[in-house]
Amino acid sequence: MTCTEDRRVETVEPASTETVDYRVDDNVAYVTLTRSDRLNAVTKELYAGVQGALKRASEDDARVIVLEGEGRAFCVGADLKDHDERERTAAEKREYAWTAQRTCEAIQTHERPVIVKIQGYAIGAGAEMALSADLIVMATQAEIRFPETSIGTYVGGGVTDTLPERVGTAKAKELLLTAASLDGAEAAEIGLVNEVVPDDKLDDAVNNLATEIANNAPIPIAFAKKQLNQQPADRELILTAEVDALLTCMETADWQEGIDAFAEEREPVFEGR
Repeated sequence: MTCTEDRRVETVEPASTETVDYRVDDNVAYVTLTRSDRLNAVTKELYAGVQGALKRASEDDARVIVLEGEGRAFCVGADLKDHDERERTAAEKREYAWTAQRTCEAIQTHERPVIVKIQGYAIGAGAEMALSADLIVMATQAEIRFPETSIGTYVGGGVTDTLPERVGTAKAKELLLTAASLDGAEAAEIGLVNEVVPDDKLDDAVNNLATEIANNAPIPIAFAKKQLNQQPADRELILTAEVDALLTCMETADWQEGIDAFAEEREPVFEGR
């Protein structure tokens, strides 16, 4: 089966799961990642839970969606411990990669505005989900980073499109090639996030923004989001190219070195093979 065939698969679970909590308050749907013991590291089940919650928000006619993480982080990316503990078949790797892509696409194309709240960390897959949102509010002391080149893997979620759209091509290259870390102030300065606030003001800032949007007329807001975020003709090509690159990386010795180095708490040594 090719990646092109895989991309048609969409996995949806009930709105609230063991990995994702869903609730609606005053027309605002709150989708909360609840793997706080793992700093909300992503798994296939977590991705499916997010997709299910987004679907439920449509059914509930929520006017705004807040995507957040429970505990000390928004999301630290892939659960590398989970990757290290079991061997996946090629088909399982493709399925996982496309589940991640479809989750980010669901955030990007949802008819309602999506706000992401970043506290602690938004790293790798967490940063990919964040950039898929319409608006990002980040705590001053939080960290956002695309570490893929430093661990032998590859970005996804349309980041090769959404990142340069936010910060420009030159800055996007710098962030992806160096795997540099940015705090809230640095991310706001380059336009990567919409607003940065002190850590203790983050909840209020996000809730106030969500309420402000929810109080506006939902039909023109839906039109505005759709027309400001027109799906590019090559979105499928972007998603497919990212998956193909990721799957190629996952077959390299460097990818395994990145996993091993993480598990052993050491710096990886890459050999380009």
